[in-house]
Amino acid sequence: MNLTATIGAAAVLTALAAALFALAAALVAGLRGRPELLPAARRALPVAAGFTTLALATLAYALLNDDFSLSHVAQVSSSEMLPHMKWAALYSGQPGSLLFWTWLLSLFLGAFALITVPRIPWGSAAAVAISGGVLAAFLLPVAFLASPFEVSPVTPEDGVGLNPLLVDRSMLIHPPFMLAGLVSTSVPFALGAAALLSGRIDGRWLRSVRHWALLSWLLLSIGNLLGGFWAYTTLGWGGYWGWDPVENSAILPLLPMTAFVHSMMVQERRGMLKLWNLALVLAAFALAVFGTFNVRSGLVASVHSFAVSDVGPYFLALLGLTLLGSVVLLALRSGRLRAEHDFESLASRESSLIVNNYLFTVIALIILGGTLFPVFSELLQDARITVSAPFYNDVVGPLLVALLVLMTIGTVLPWRRAARVTLLRRFRGPLAVALVVLVALAVIGVRDRWALAGTVAAIVLLFVTLREFAIGARALRAAGGRHWPAAVLALFERDRRRYGGYLVHLGLAVMAIAAVASSAYQQQTRALVAPGESFEIGRYTLDYIGLRERAGVANGIESEVVSLLRVSEGREFVAVLEPGRRFFRNFPGQPLTKVDIETNLREDLYVFLQGWDSDGVAEISAFVNPLMIWLWIGAGVYVAGGLVVFAPAGSPARQRRDLPAAGPAEPLAGS
Repeated sequence: MNLTATIGAAAVLTALAAALFALAAALVAGLRGRPELLPAARRALPVAAGFTTLALATLAYALLNDDFSLSHVAQVSSSEMLPHMKWAALYSGQPGSLLFWTWLLSLFLGAFALITVPRIPWGSAAAVAISGGVLAAFLLPVAFLASPFEVSPVTPEDGVGLNPLLVDRSMLIHPPFMLAGLVSTSVPFALGAAALLSGRIDGRWLRSVRHWALLSWLLLSIGNLLGGFWAYTTLGWGGYWGWDPVENSAILPLLPMTAFVHSMMVQERRGMLKLWNLALVLAAFALAVFGTFNVRSGLVASVHSFAVSDVGPYFLALLGLTLLGSVVLLALRSGRLRAEHDFESLASRESSLIVNNYLFTVIALIILGGTLFPVFSELLQDARITVSAPFYNDVVGPLLVALLVLMTIGTVLPWRRAARVTLLRRFRGPLAVALVVLVALAVIGVRDRWALAGTVAAIVLLFVTLREFAIGARALRAAGGRHWPAAVLALFERDRRRYGGYLVHLGLAVMAIAAVASSAYQQQTRALVAPGESFEIGRYTLDYIGLRERAGVANGIESEVVSLLRVSEGREFVAVLEPGRRFFRNFPGQPLTKVDIETNLREDLYVFLQGWDSDGVAEISAFVNPLMIWLWIGAGVYVAGGLVVFAPAGSPARQRRDLPAAGPAEPLAGS
């Protein structure tokens, strides 16, 4: 008997039993009027989380100790892999990733049961039952369809090792954040469904869901940003987002969650969008389940997908059940979800927010349709037609520019209505900035219309957001005599939602400028060079010194071949770059590109080795990507703003003290 496999499988089955108990006991407590069962049902969820943690720890132990008697360990690890990469191997294969997903899900639902459920007596039974059902639904395939504790018929001397694409330090953080973001949508889903089932669809559920929704939005954002960074530094194609079907599946839940953290402000302020808000949280979870199905079903081709397995049909059924249940619940309660107020003016904050939500929805539908288009085309025409990146860039790109414009408008507009003189005063500055920036860009030679539109929109958003900081800080300086830095920091102490949201806007504006520059004005060349020859790209000259072969060190790397390139700008030496290829012992037909990047505040010089011949003649691909570092700086500002928004607020009295009266109340994304 294999003790490791027995402990791991038993832990999964016990966690499944606890989740099913939570489901059954909560149903009996709610339907049969047995409230004494509810505490036990609620405690069963943390118990399930504990046993899922035991299962994960057991698998981690097997990986660290090279227990190749387990099929999963033999397929994703090897004895020469370093310990930190064995951690990445934990969630690299199908069974391990499902266990890791379910472990994160159990932690979220266990924390939800301990922290939030006791505070929602109006819906605690329904929330626990839904949480138990969701957790059981994900534990079932781990227990019976894709168990990471399946024992190999014959124990190999060594394992296959990690897929070369995953042998990267980014894999230590990108998948955990991405999976955590996806599973975090389960808590808003449970709260929304509980509100619909219990009929308590007033503002109480919204107060309970706010921080969980913000956490989900933040984790999904970080996961997608880290995915872009991994693609840029590892995959070797010069970009960071390629509209791959699995990339699309990762960003899809973020869109309705972002829409929700905007539109819940309208419900809080005006009692509007009640049905819409519930639909958004249900849709976010359904899209997370769709992503799980898409990655594991082989439905669409992707470098990120797992092999086709029996779990694909299972998750398709789960997705169908989720969609059906959500639609039925919304239909049953739709009559009680009428708005408390009507829109008073098109020139109002709430109007811009609803248009913002419509745009997010349209973008999500376009991405979903494009992702599934190969399936539909095969069904209708018996030919699999893939939707490529140019389609998304041409269709989604203008909508993203419209979102930037709406963010600016929403920052400037007040709630309810504004007098014409107020509107003229507030929009005079942004319009002047837009005109000046447009003329300046035209003068320096920017001719692409969407590059012009995107850059102007982003710079105007920067202006209006910084203006809000200036207005608030000036008011605090006048009230308390603070220095400018202290006054700006005090703004975050007194209204984190508002100014944290402004910080998110700043990050998005910087990212938008960098994205436009790096996509519209990327320079690319491919050169065949012999040792001693050189080639040019942009302002750089690259002198090819020759090839060097090095022995591998660990993680299954047998050897690597690098090309030495001396980079200069004019007569000034810049750097020596070493792009190359890595070869893996157990994956002879799958060499990994080793990118090398020289970064400055102006641009990235991005180089990789395409190939070479026996005479040392190398084929080098090089890109100049303008403003790339600002994409990552903007991402950092975006995440910092999200952390400020998510952080617990101070006392209401402290937040009101010395708050400036000028300016709109909250930013568009200041959820």
